[in-house]
Amino acid sequence: MDNQAQIESVLNNLVYALFAQSGQMETNGRAGSLGNLIVFDNPEAVDTIVKAPELFRKNFSLISALGFSRFNTNGEDWSVRRAITQDTYLAAARPAQQHPMAELYAAGLAGSDATLPSIQQALFAASMTIFYRAFGLVPDMAATLLLLDRVRDVLRRLQYYSWVSPTSVERTNVIQEARAVVADFTSLLMADSRAAAEMDRFRDLASDLEDFSPVEEFVMNFFAGVETTVTTALWVIDRLGANLQVQERIHAEVLSGEAQTPYTDCMINETMRYFPPIPFLTREVGADTVLDGQKLYAGQLIMVSIVGVHQNPAFWSNPRVFDASRREFLENSFDRRAFIPFLTGPRMCGGARLGRLEVREAVLAIVRQFAFSRADDVIRFDYALALRPAQGSSVSVSRR
Repeated sequence: MDNQAQIESVLNNLVYALFAQSGQMETNGRAGSLGNLIVFDNPEAVDTIVKAPELFRKNFSLISALGFSRFNTNGEDWSVRRAITQDTYLAAARPAQQHPMAELYAAGLAGSDATLPSIQQALFAASMTIFYRAFGLVPDMAATLLLLDRVRDVLRRLQYYSWVSPTSVERTNVIQEARAVVADFTSLLMADSRAAAEMDRFRDLASDLEDFSPVEEFVMNFFAGVETTVTTALWVIDRLGANLQVQERIHAEVLSGEAQTPYTDCMINETMRYFPPIPFLTREVGADTVLDGQKLYAGQLIMVSIVGVHQNPAFWSNPRVFDASRREFLENSFDRRAFIPFLTGPRMCGGARLGRLEVREAVLAIVRQFAFSRADDVIRFDYALALRPAQGSSVSVSRR
């Protein structure tokens, strides 16, 4: 039996370490390290890494036991997979989708209790509906929410065992659980004729790929899209509760009915800067090279600290302070290489436009309906591929 507390502690401490050393590597002009991995947080070096996908290839280690998708493949395999979903994401982010999206979040939150768990569930339900609707589908809400939780739990364990070598029994067990989740997702999707037809469409578009699983593709796209969107909205709630003056200013801006909401948009950007949904990523070096003064060798794994990029003192003023009125965002003067919540370059998140639209509409609905306060301002998080606020935080909720 896995030690859940130990798994959570190891993964959370990994991210705490990135926060602790963020902004410090730049002072000596060289990459830092974390365990056996060289860590890059210089926006210029990171920009080189993410814009050279053949030299710095994705490597998700054991996480790939949950399946292969556009998120963890490379080269032609990735290109084929990207084409399956990219047009769908772009269509779902068109301006015409903004109103129905806003209605979904507003209605879901209107029917929720004034508690953090209830708001979280409403956000997940709305985001799941938006994702499924983009593909012409309707989720079995209760069953899909349970599967989403299982996916997150399995991803946490797979990531843990990518850092802490498992015994053969532990490795076998977690891989079996990953396959069981995919099998259960397959059963759920295939029970719906429309979903089954969509999986057939995925398969047809990937006919050149061997051993292609449309459900694996769908599951990883689903988790990545829904989890990161809701996570960002939850961090906005957390930060609103920590600063009542900011909360009231944003509430007044939202109620004004103006199309432009600069302070709300700034708050969302600052939230993604300070709490990037994906705090780091790993890459495998494809050929011997030198980067940022560091010799790298073919096959070597390196880490890109998104936390560090977003808190680099050469690119941000007071980067370790959460500033809801950050000048760089209000003036649109920030260096794009230093703000990459959706990455950048050819492997940039394909759903970035949709994700931004969703987060904004979710936050607008949240601010209209609820007020938040915190008993303390101690930041606690729960990391499992994406970075969520920890459950049981001190945020109190009231309905406006």
